[in-house]
Amino acid sequence: MSENEKPQPDVTAQFHELGENIKSFFQSAWTSEESQKFRQELQDGLDELGKAVNEAVEDIKTSETGQKIKEEAEDFKARVKRGDVEEKAREELSKVLDFLNIEIGKFNEKMKSTEASNSPDEEVDI
Repeated sequence: MSENEKPQPDVTAQFHELGENIKSFFQSAWTSEESQKFRQELQDGLDELGKAVNEAVEDIKTSETGQKIKEEAEDFKARVKRGDVEEKAREELSKVLDFLNIEIGKFNEKMKSTEASNSPDEEVDI
């Protein structure tokens, strides 16, 4: 090695060290008292949310609104089986794709006309 050449850093070793440091950080964070307290609070909150949702579902099942939702869901299920939903989705997707193709086509034409107006030595910034 000549005197002017600097040794190359060992990037692989640096990535390994970074991985070990990240691993250690997450292990410390996971086992900390604060983290454990937070996880318990989160679990308690989720338990309460689950209870509230279950109560709301039971209330909805017996209400007039709940019956209407159930009827609408059954109607939707029937439309899916008949293929109505797929047909509508296909139509809407086709409209979106047509729009995108038209707009991208316009963009391509604009880029081609910009390139044609520039001299061969000039670069086009995108």
